[in-house]
Amino acid sequence: MVQTYYPDHYAIVAASTHDYASFVERELKYRRWMHYPPFGVLANVLISRRSWRKRRGGRRSSQVVESAAAGGCARAGTLHGAIGRIKGVYRFHLILKASSRKALNAALRGALAHGGEGWSAAGNLVVDVDAQRLM
Repeated sequence: MVQTYYPDHYAIVAASTHDYASFVERELKYRRWMHYPPFGVLANVLISRRSWRKRRGGRRSSQVVESAAAGGCARAGTLHGAIGRIKGVYRFHLILKASSRKALNAALRGALAHGGEGWSAAGNLVVDVDAQRLM
C-alpha cells in the first residue's frame, strides 16, 4: 500500500504497473533537463552553528561558495535541516549543482580557501559529494 497526494505521478503509476522502462525514460529525461546525476554532479554542504547569529555566517559561507563557483556550478537550493536544531546547534543545507566534477571541485576548494570569512571554529562544515540523501 502506498499513500500519496499525487496518485497520477509518473513514478507511482509506473511502480503500480511494474513498468520500469516507462519510469526510466521519464526520469532520465527529467534528470537531463535539470542537470541532475548522471548528467551533472551534486554536493550537499551541511553547515551547523551553535547560535542563530553565527548561522547567518553560514549564509555568508553559502555566498562564498557561490562566488567561488566557476564554470557551470550553481546553487540548487538552501534548505533548513530536516531537524532545524539539535541540542542547541542550528543546521542548514546548501546544495550545489555542477556540470562537471572539475567545476564542483573548484567551487568547493574556493569555499574552503575562504572558510575563515564565513564560518569559525564554533561552526561545523560537512561536504558530501554524490550524496545518497539530501536531508
